[in-house]
Amino acid sequence: MKKVTTLALALFTSAALAGTAMAGPKHGPGPGSERMVKHMTEELNLTEQQQGQVKAIFDEQGKKMRVLHDETKGKIDQVLTPEQKAKAKELREERMKHWKEKKAERDQNRDHD
Repeated sequence: MKKVTTLALALFTSAALAGTAMAGPKHGPGPGSERMVKHMTEELNLTEQQQGQVKAIFDEQGKKMRVLHDETKGKIDQVLTPEQKAKAKELREERMKHWKEKKAERDQNRDHD
């Protein structure tokens, strides 16, 4: 059982990080989609119309990923004991702090380029 819980927690944490990275902030689309559209525009020479369409796709998919992430977390929480839930929350917070630090570092490095 411990291996299953550990695996589930590892998968959830990975999904949480990926979901957060792809979906932007919890409350809607964010600068991530704009950054991706900018990159695609530079690489693929998107028209303004295409840029709008691609951004809408990223935003829509980001919202869907957030819903799936929240649903997955809820299902996993139903399986965990109160102690495991507390530990999982602590681990998520640690990973989020680490992710934010790395993101700030990347953003700072990007500003210097």
